[in-house]
Amino acid sequence: MLEKNKKYNITRALNLKDKENPGVIVEAEKPLSQSMLWELQTNFFANQGPEAWIKGIVPQYITTNPYIANQYAKTIFGYCRDYVAREDIDKNTVIYIMELAAGVGRFTYTFLKRFLHMIENSSLKGLKFKYIVTDFAERNIEYWQNHSFLKPYFESGVLDCATFDIAKDEEIRLRNSGEVLSSGKLKNPLILIANYTFDSLPQDTFYVNKGELFEGLITVTSPEEKGDPEDKSILAGLDYYYTDKKIEGNDYYEDKNFNDVLLYYKNCLEDTAFYMPIIGLRCISKLRKLFNDDIILISADKGYKNEEAMFKNYHPFLSKHGCISMTVNFHALELYFKGLGGKAIHSIYEHENVNVSLFLLSKSNHDFIETSMAYNEIIESIGPDDFYIMKKAIMPLSKSLTTKELLTFLRFTVWDARTLLELYNILLERIPTEENFPKDELIDAIHKVWEHYFPIGEEGDLGYYFGSILGYLGHDKDALRFFESSLEFYGECPETNYEIALCYYNLQQIDRALEYTEKSLVLDPDFEESKNLKNIIEDILSEK
Repeated sequence: MLEKNKKYNITRALNLKDKENPGVIVEAEKPLSQSMLWELQTNFFANQGPEAWIKGIVPQYITTNPYIANQYAKTIFGYCRDYVAREDIDKNTVIYIMELAAGVGRFTYTFLKRFLHMIENSSLKGLKFKYIVTDFAERNIEYWQNHSFLKPYFESGVLDCATFDIAKDEEIRLRNSGEVLSSGKLKNPLILIANYTFDSLPQDTFYVNKGELFEGLITVTSPEEKGDPEDKSILAGLDYYYTDKKIEGNDYYEDKNFNDVLLYYKNCLEDTAFYMPIIGLRCISKLRKLFNDDIILISADKGYKNEEAMFKNYHPFLSKHGCISMTVNFHALELYFKGLGGKAIHSIYEHENVNVSLFLLSKSNHDFIETSMAYNEIIESIGPDDFYIMKKAIMPLSKSLTTKELLTFLRFTVWDARTLLELYNILLERIPTEENFPKDELIDAIHKVWEHYFPIGEEGDLGYYFGSILGYLGHDKDALRFFESSLEFYGECPETNYEIALCYYNLQQIDRALEYTEKSLVLDPDFEESKNLKNIIEDILSEK
């Protein structure tokens, strides 16, 4: 806590310094949620589309890996058990699961893999649900609809998608089915997923001192000195500072429930700033009314969940990694849900990288027993943040661990592709040299990892790497599937075409081997391996 206070005091000093020498004022004294910075944010995501994740500009791993998807699936499975036990519902009602700001769609795919497996192998088989993946960026929606791994889910009706602007839209128009989810029509429950969402949405900032409440107004400036030419973030070439303006009365927002949260902090905090995830709150408010107050929210983000974490905060430092992101006040979300008669569950532990919280609201009298039990069981054991910390601790020790230990840890990750990719060279070196190398276990691991992997063309061509191992181990038919996926997501290259040719050669499909050898040489006429293989193939064909 001392270090955190020190950090925020430094931030305050910097802001005061900036105010004394602001440079050119671009925008003066705006509530933070109304700043021009958020328009820059919107344009950034709209223009980047999937490239924001493919190029690694926006972080995603901690909220899209199979481990967190598995834990969400278990929690939502618990909710489904609660739901079917209710006496006030029609068992044929469709349960909607909606993901906000889904980005590239990796969590969507990984979650569906785990959740469908649980449903299909349980007493809940036949339960009707529909997963709605949403984003405001049209390029992201087109990406999902054209992705070969998601097509089977769209075609089965389990998955649908929609353009949804969190700040503006009042209804949800599903692209595949044509269904429109609008107010007054729905008797369905909603399970809302918001991962790395609220931190990137407009927020307001306030300051409390001696029983008085102030709004933090941001002024955006363009410094006279030129900034870092390598800075490609939204805030490149911009600075900002805050000023405080006293708020009179108790009706700052349009919604009494939001103002009740402000009033609570005004009465309870001292010499401290707090943030209001106002666009997130407005979105939740719209959706809970749309779904008749039958809603649960699972959210993973960097955030704080109690008043102690706010102590001596100042107005937010806007972190930059391409886009803007801020810490999320999960405690404010809790106050909002409790004000409506709902409840919130947070982990009892302080988390270093990401907080996962569960918020529940229903007009029904049930207590979400199965939902709460499932959440508590997974979050209080090894939650998503604990998993990430363990992974960071274990991976540097990889070379000193036995192959069995590495494969055991891989199982613990719920077959995480990034983990196996990081272990690839170590395992590859051990295959020919290690006595009793567990080849069958590695082959099984490769197939399990691929089953939960959603390729997007990012750095690290997993299909090529897996195909290479399987080809080396003599599983050429299986290797072909991975090489073909490599071509789909990473494009034509001489190495991949050569590997495919080699697989066909080993399978004694000589004509196909020649076809891909020639494709390889078209791309690189000097590729030595392909030239040698072509000579061998032509010798075989000449003897026929």
